[in-house]
Amino acid sequence: MRALLSALLLAASCAQAGGLVELSDNELGSVEAQQGVLLNLKLRNNVDANNTPIGCTAVVGTPNPCRMGLEFAARTGTWLMLKEYFGTFQLKDLRLDIVFLPTTASGYQDASRFDANGNAGCTAPLLPACSPNGRPALQLTFPGTDGPAVYDDFLSFLNIGRVWLEFDNGATPGMQRDTSANSMFGVRMSDSRALNEPAHMRFIGKGLVYGF
Repeated sequence: MRALLSALLLAASCAQAGGLVELSDNELGSVEAQQGVLLNLKLRNNVDANNTPIGCTAVVGTPNPCRMGLEFAARTGTWLMLKEYFGTFQLKDLRLDIVFLPTTASGYQDASRFDANGNAGCTAPLLPACSPNGRPALQLTFPGTDGPAVYDDFLSFLNIGRVWLEFDNGATPGMQRDTSANSMFGVRMSDSRALNEPAHMRFIGKGLVYGF
């Protein structure tokens, strides 16, 4: 992330009245971490550092502080409420690099993907020669260097204790109400080794993302 922040700071320092200006090759060359970016993301939703929910105990008649309300188009005043809603999301050691795609196509080539109308003959190309060959791409890599028994590339814990419909009541929107202990269903994703332990996943390999 340091590389991205450095690039943004350089761009901001070059800003003019008309907006940001493109960085020169020399300026880009001074950015640190040019060999790639190591990305770690962690999100805690209504839990503390030990994954213990914070104030999520159900009290009928009092809006649960750990909730998400969904109101859909043409259903004004009716809320699908996710109650006792808490969890975590953690992505570890994801490598981000810039690479170039191979100059020759693989066996999965499909030129219609780069036609404005999806034509097999690519009569309205979105890319020169209807091909991404040799173009830059973003490479995402999980190197799998921590051993086959370690599952910590992706950790996720999710709890939705109750799902129920709540309705607007005068000036009080349904998302501010908790009128029933009933539930249509609940969701819980965790590991069985401990209470509120996140599910552990291990990834190995790389993926390329490119566009135009």
